[in-house]
Amino acid sequence: MRRFFVITAIGKDRPGIVAGVSKALYDLGANIEDSSMTILSGEFAMILIVSTKEEVVASDFESHFKEVTNKLGLFISIKELNENEIQSKKLYSGIPYIISVIGTDKPGIVYKVSELLASKGINITDLNTKVIPGESAPVYTMILEVDIPEYVDVTLLEKEFSIIEKEMSIDISIKELDVLEL
Repeated sequence: MRRFFVITAIGKDRPGIVAGVSKALYDLGANIEDSSMTILSGEFAMILIVSTKEEVVASDFESHFKEVTNKLGLFISIKELNENEIQSKKLYSGIPYIISVIGTDKPGIVYKVSELLASKGINITDLNTKVIPGESAPVYTMILEVDIPEYVDVTLLEKEFSIIEKEMSIDISIKELDVLEL
């Protein structure tokens, strides 16, 4: 029997964060099952799903992370997951699409697009945004990976996107994604 935990670590980006966190996990006998890591404005963030032997509890991680948190100034959180929370398959089914958004930076772009998607039962599986300096104003870009349920009419969705495009002065494109499953 194994136990599962979700671990998040956030701190100023620098070399050695991944090595330090993964060493602490290795020393505890934990296996990294799934992970995502990124840098935003000089801050490094990672989220990990790890499995351990049954006797390991959340407080065991604290002593193993003490050195790396002190040395690298990381904020780490640990949450135990129950068996029902561990998913090897997606909870929401649908056809994978990529949605790209570009336009002058302004508040509300993420909200308007994500609100429409949620109202249609479309699940966002990945989202990345970036502000790029432009000639006259900063340019906002957003790339979303989504799962669109089969019952959603994509042509109608595109028409609804056009309303947001006019309102927010942005361009939105949508394309079905060819996915290779690992």
